[in-house]
Amino acid sequence: MLKPGDRIVYPNQGVGIVDIIEEKEFHGKTQKFYSIHLLNNSLKLTLPCSRIETSNIRLISDATTLDSLLNNVKRLEVTDCESKSANCKDRFATNSLKVKSGSLKDYIEVFLNLSLIKRQHSLNSSENQMLNTTKKVLIEEISLVKDISHTEADELLENIL
Repeated sequence: MLKPGDRIVYPNQGVGIVDIIEEKEFHGKTQKFYSIHLLNNSLKLTLPCSRIETSNIRLISDATTLDSLLNNVKRLEVTDCESKSANCKDRFATNSLKVKSGSLKDYIEVFLNLSLIKRQHSLNSSENQMLNTTKKVLIEEISLVKDISHTEADELLENIL
């Protein structure tokens, strides 16, 4: 269960903070809802507490986990190299599942793989959008975890390539 002040990653949406947990009536029943504001825009989300597990929302990573993944990106590249030879439709389906999982490891893998493919040839618009969104979420999380600016987080992320 999340609590107010928790910093979270909401897959496909971005990094946010749980503002409050409040009871509201919905379809004649009183339910508890999380009120979450996303840091990348002024969007506020209201999510039923009962849907937290199926939404794949997670707390932002700790510095040790983040550093471990960033320091071992070569292993992630090798583990997932088969996606480089897949056609864009299959690659997009695989990467979509990873992004929906919400895990930091999966986000880094998607970012790495799409970035490496982009160096070899252009991405289609869907993959390019996925790369940009994934990168944005990673930058937000790195910035919060390491307490650095978005620019510094972007540089750190670019340096792992």
